[in-house]
Amino acid sequence: MRSPFGLGVLRATGRSPSSRDFRRDAIGLPPATPLPVPRRASLLLLAATLPLLSCAAPAPHPRAIEQVRRGYQHLAAGDLERAEVAFEHALEVAPDLAEARSGLGVALRATGRTTEALAQYDLALSADPDLAEAHLNRAEALAALGLPEQAEAGFTDALRIDPDQAPARIDRARLLARRGAAARGEERTLLLLRARRDLLHAIEARPELALAHHDLGWVAWLRGDLAGAAASYEQAVRLAPDMVEARLGACAARALGGPCAEGAASCRRCVSAAQPGSEAALRCSALLDAVARCAAATTDTDGREKGAPARASAPHP
Repeated sequence: MRSPFGLGVLRATGRSPSSRDFRRDAIGLPPATPLPVPRRASLLLLAATLPLLSCAAPAPHPRAIEQVRRGYQHLAAGDLERAEVAFEHALEVAPDLAEARSGLGVALRATGRTTEALAQYDLALSADPDLAEAHLNRAEALAALGLPEQAEAGFTDALRIDPDQAPARIDRARLLARRGAAARGEERTLLLLRARRDLLHAIEARPELALAHHDLGWVAWLRGDLAGAAASYEQAVRLAPDMVEARLGACAARALGGPCAEGAASCRRCVSAAQPGSEAALRCSALLDAVARCAAATTDTDGREKGAPARASAPHP
């Protein structure tokens, strides 16, 4: 079942191991791979909402409910020690409360204790095997420990219980895409297609989720679909204008896929949005230099690409 505490995107804080994982292409300046899934907004939303508990199980002690809520408040504020204590206090009041076990795992993983977190997720699932968020958190821990096949099975378990759980869709898609990027031939094609389908499911559930569109652009890039990559990255930018990584992806896809003028315009927008001196700014600047030379070499004095038909003008009266 979906947790009555609404923990669909509550996961360990900190940087995703993929946040600096760039695919090296011939030009050496590809778009960024997936970003960490945002959590702070969901933590704050959870902390402000008193949970409604399932009628299928006895209601936990009110103090335990309050402590779980406070634990997520502390996580949202970045106070990991207080979060850990709050979840431990909830378990002292209600030792079998699965949401408290899962929350404690989130706090432990946020401090780098992934193996300890995994043990808490196992205890949470022993108390409630249908807690989708515990399956999700457990799968993420397994992925962090270098066990991708077990992690993929865990994400599948989470989605079996809650098909709308976008973080599980995105995380499973990333596992599949990384495997596909390292594979060849038909295996690569099938893995990347599965990753694409997971991201499309995530967009069906959460069409406003810019991160899903960003990752869809990355998968399109891996499939060699530069036009599709550019379109998905640009949709991510429309939904989240501050997502510089999506701007970098659009810049790279337009720079390689052309036309040169569109690539130059996209890369200029990326340079303007990126923090000066950042990796994204440097990559966009390098691409802009290359594509600007291309644009200058392939446009005429009217700004049209050489060899392209002139735009139709209004007929003379």
